[in-house]
Amino acid sequence: MATRTSEELLDAFYAAYEARDPEAAAALYAEDGEHREIAQSSVRTGRVQIAEGLARFLEAFPDARWRVRSSLLNGARAAVAYELTGTLGAQLGPFEPRGQRLSLLGLHLFELGGGEIRSTEDYWDSGSFARQMR
Repeated sequence: MATRTSEELLDAFYAAYEARDPEAAAALYAEDGEHREIAQSSVRTGRVQIAEGLARFLEAFPDARWRVRSSLLNGARAAVAYELTGTLGAQLGPFEPRGQRLSLLGLHLFELGGGEIRSTEDYWDSGSFARQMR
């Protein structure tokens, strides 16, 4: 298979999220790739951990949607502003599902190289998330 361009990687990343396919999303990362959730101070390293983390989130928000608002690409780096929407349908940490709706602005920062995602950082407001889940 030919090496994916940076644009193709970003398209495939959001297509995997849209398809709710954690394994497809994780397969885009380098074997030792990292995903950092800045608001939670957590890091998932490697495809298995990245897929597991996304799968847990999608279990809690089975109708989750990431709408790309804008993006910037500069060589091996990209920034994508998104809006995440969904309905809490399963326990997520301290939050019990009562049909709470989520609408959250966020930013993914990507480091790309060799046709793979080297790392992602996900920035979103934990206070806004918590208020909406109460």
